[in-house]
This record gives sequence, C-alpha cells and structure tokens, in this order.
Amino acid sequence: MRSADKDRLHDGGARLILAALALLAIPALAGEPPPPSHQKYPAPIQLYVMNCWGCHKPGGEGIPGTVPRLRDTVGDFLHVPGGREYLIEVPGVAGSALSNAEVAEVLNWMLMTFSKNQIPPGFQPYTEAEVAKYRPRELNNVQTVRAELVSKLAAQGIKLPPQ
Repeated sequence: MRSADKDRLHDGGARLILAALALLAIPALAGEPPPPSHQKYPAPIQLYVMNCWGCHKPGGEGIPGTVPRLRDTVGDFLHVPGGREYLIEVPGVAGSALSNAEVAEVLNWMLMTFSKNQIPPGFQPYTEAEVAKYRPRELNNVQTVRAELVSKLAAQGIKLPPQ
C-alpha cells in the first residue's frame, strides 16, 4: 500500500472514530451530523479519542474489573482530600504524551461531559499550572490510593460502582 493511501486510510479512520464518539458519548452532539471534513471537533474531544477512549470507552464506561468508569463517577473524587490530585497522578494521565495544558483541558472536559452531576459546588477547573505541580507524582500504588479515596467517599455516603 502506498504511503498516501495509508494516510487517507488513517485520516478516514480518525474521522470515523470522532463521528462515533460524537454520536455515542457526547449528548450535545448526539444526533447531529459530524462537521464537514475541513472542520475539527473541539480539541478536548480529539484528545479524549486519541488518548483515553481506548481504555475508558466512548461513553466513559470503562472496562469492568480493569479500567475505571468515568461516567457518573469521576466527579465524585473532587469531594475528598487527595481526589483532585489523584485524577492527575493516575498513570494514564501522568504518563501520557499530552502537554500539561492538554491534560487540564481534557480533564475539565471529561468532568463536565461524563460527571457533571457529581462535581461539587464551587468547582474550579484544572489549570496547566496545577497539572504541572501534581503530574510528576505519578502513582505507583494506584489501586491502594483509589481504595483509600473510595473509602473516604463511602464515609460521606458516596458509593462508587465496583471498578
């Protein structure tokens, strides 16, 4: 296959993925046709598709027993001390190829898209500086930290579904 053909195939696949995401995961775009090929989807959608969707799935449903669900849960972590930092420090975020600004952008988008009803009052969006501060502390004991946070949430009456 020629290089130009491979590029067209890759570009077509990326458009298909973005169109599927728009139809499946994003209520604001559901039922709307994808934009013309010369227009881009908003950056956070592209970041999610290219960096997060593979594990967390189109609607943020995750993979039971393996990858945590984002839908209706990720905002809950903002209710307990350490939860906000945890969302930056998990290996998939901390170790991603995204810039600190892109991490902040996609985290804010995920919270507003998948877990808006769980976000506490007074929520302040993530910033590039905040991501830069906590990102170097990538968790090696992510399951232990998550369990501690889930326990703190349960003590507040917030019960997360099993991972």
